Amino acid sequence: MDRILPYPPVAEALLSPGSYGSAAREESTGTTEVVVGGGGLLGRHILGVLGPRPVRRVSVRWGDHVQACRRLYALGRDLARQPNRWNLYWCAGLAVFHTPAQQVERERVLVSRLLAGVNDGLERSGSPSNGALFFASSAGGAFAGSERAPFTELSPPVPVNPYGEAKLAVEEEARALSHRWRLPTVSARITNLYGPGQNLAKNQGLVSAIIKAQLSGEPLPLRAALETTRDYIYARDCARMAVAAMEAVRSRTRGTDPYVCKIFASGRPFRIDELLEVAERLFDRPVPVAHEPVAAGPNVDLSVTSRVWTDLASSPFLNIEEGMRAVRSDLRYRLGLN
Repeated sequence: MDRILPYPPVAEALLSPGSYGSAAREESTGTTEVVVGGGGLLGRHILGVLGPRPVRRVSVRWGDHVQACRRLYALGRDLARQPNRWNLYWCAGLAVFHTPAQQVERERVLVSRLLAGVNDGLERSGSPSNGALFFASSAGGAFAGSERAPFTELSPPVPVNPYGEAKLAVEEEARALSHRWRLPTVSARITNLYGPGQNLAKNQGLVSAIIKAQLSGEPLPLRAALETTRDYIYARDCARMAVAAMEAVRSRTRGTDPYVCKIFASGRPFRIDELLEVAERLFDRPVPVAHEPVAAGPNVDLSVTSRVWTDLASSPFLNIEEGMRAVRSDLRYRLGLN
């Protein structure tokens, strides 16, 4: 059973804020930070990185779609009309790679209503916006059907299911809004996110699933080939990159394209069998695995390399060993094993 806290103090010690060295920074004083989906893995860590800054956390009422659409539209409209500087981070979402099309579409509509609110607010304000947007997108969703890994921002995206199609549709809508109003916008194609606080009920998070199986003894159902290769980025590292991108986006896009699509990745791909080996070596305990028929799906190799704003990754990423230790400490606490 899960406890209330997302991770214990031991895990939090590995999550202390850091800087990104040579990455361009802007003065953030007086900027209102708005995080939609602050209860999820990425949103929670973004809130942690933002620290004492003025932050507004916005939750999404998933059970009331009409009301959620209204609230998000109003949020976008009101932000666009305010004179002070603001940053909006979209980190919300329940859908994962194999989520049915109907649910994926409902989530896409929510983002669309938020963007419509921003657009209408800018039309009514009659003055340039002081805002900037960040959208958590998906590298896996974008490149699931692409060829010739490693993929970069220049690789043609080829989605293979409604999840990937919806992510790309949101990117295009954000791009159109950004170009219309010269609104600085970052679309982050994030690789496999993991870390303390991951929602164990969602069908994602292989690192957390491996550690949970190791701790509980319950076999990990595995429907992918052992040579399946993915990039795994620690949640706090990803959050630091997101905040650094928003601190820099205004100055870096001034006089150029205000829309930026960037891959957020650790740059260190792992095969599934390699992850299993790391976990077993670290904690001297086997990972029980229930091999199921390999499911048809994305490319076996989805490794990526970012070519955009590469200095945002100038701070060393947490290595997979330390990341697994933090996840294990968190899961021991949440599963009542301490």
